[in-house]
Amino acid sequence: MRSPGDVSELARLFDEGIVAPENVIALVGKSEGTGLGKDTGREAADRAIKELVAARLGTTATDVGDRLCIVLSGGSPGVITPHVAVFTRTDDAGEPAVGEPRLVAGLAHSADILPEEIGRMGQITKVRAAVERALADAGVQDPADVHAVLVKAPSLSPESIADARRRGHDTVTHDVSIGPEGAICYSNDASALGVALALGEAADDDVHDTMVRRDYSVFSDVALTSSGGEKTHAEVLLLGNSTTSSSALRIGHRSMRSIIDGSAVAGALESAGVEVVGGDTLAASESLVYALAKMIMPGTSELNGRRITLLEDQVGYHVAKAMGGFLLASTTGLTEVFVSGGEQNSHQGPPDGNPLAVIVRPAS
Repeated sequence: MRSPGDVSELARLFDEGIVAPENVIALVGKSEGTGLGKDTGREAADRAIKELVAARLGTTATDVGDRLCIVLSGGSPGVITPHVAVFTRTDDAGEPAVGEPRLVAGLAHSADILPEEIGRMGQITKVRAAVERALADAGVQDPADVHAVLVKAPSLSPESIADARRRGHDTVTHDVSIGPEGAICYSNDASALGVALALGEAADDDVHDTMVRRDYSVFSDVALTSSGGEKTHAEVLLLGNSTTSSSALRIGHRSMRSIIDGSAVAGALESAGVEVVGGDTLAASESLVYALAKMIMPGTSELNGRRITLLEDQVGYHVAKAMGGFLLASTTGLTEVFVSGGEQNSHQGPPDGNPLAVIVRPAS
């Protein structure tokens, strides 16, 4: 995308018959902008995508928003290329499954999430139900075959906080920033806990209002969540593997154990069935189609026993995304990658770690 509202390349894919608009189920990508709850760049990209797809399907942008999953992460600092990745799905009647685990996708929307539910069990329960529907939609029987769950949910704004107050409700926070007590972090983490419950990564007794953004021993290894003011409900895209699929693609994951854990790229490639010889991820990435990661700022100002200033830096939020983009570019050669993040601590990935997934095209 050459600008936030540029969908000319997506139009070309439609015009040249490379992608059939009716087969599109999700659009995932990075837009230019602040990445905050109110991000005009992300909103412009979201609107342009919906309008183009709607025009090709002969429907409305509202209908497209109700039918598809659109997950855009705002802010493309450093070497991240603003882009959108198009996920399509067809019912290949007569096409035999390849017999090996291959990519499947499941799609679901949650019920509307009210401002007073954001960051609390109300959101967690609704996201959990949506993930369970996405699991069924993908036809995945074993949650262990799920390697990434993208969720885009609403965040709080001054307007939605005021709306809750008018109806006699309080919100989990009045801070609409991405700070440690900010609405974006609460929304992202509530979504992650919904994923964890749906996939059996967490027990019901472990998840409740008072542990959100407090007990980071409870987490999802595959949740990549974000939030924004343009959403009123959560949109879920679940990606996994199944032997019933006839796709040419496969997905794998391995969480980073720290914000500089480049070995996770090799681990994710190997999880997807790609041999990494001598740690050479660049060579192994010849089969790489797409990479997705979160970059959560660590909970302390130390890394490997040494002081860092990331948490004190006024632009640390963008620095974290830039670090993720550089890490993936340097290990895979790709700059069209999905890197969301900037939160401090999260239920996405293990403590001080980050989820990372890759989609590959196996040689055989």
